[in-house]
Amino acid sequence: MKKRIYVGEFNRCRGDNIHRCARRMDRLGIPTTVIPHKTSLRIERPADMDWPDFARAVRRQLNPSIGSVLLHSQWTGNTLLCRNHGNRRSRFERV
Repeated sequence: MKKRIYVGEFNRCRGDNIHRCARRMDRLGIPTTVIPHKTSLRIERPADMDWPDFARAVRRQLNPSIGSVLLHSQWTGNTLLCRNHGNRRSRFERV
């Protein structure tokens, strides 16, 4: 089975520190790697983790009032946006 790999571009993650964000996700059992672009992570979703749990773990890394993340799935090719401002807070929407 092909691995579920995502590239996440974070804007205003919790604590405004991408390295701490990566550590928090690693502690949740989601392997991450900080890639050379300042606020991007390579995220590997474990095979035993379903999408709602994964999405909840990613949303937890965002600043509650103004954070956002752009996730690109290498499995499906979809790009998803989740932002914590506006009238559709904390929902992943296809771009």
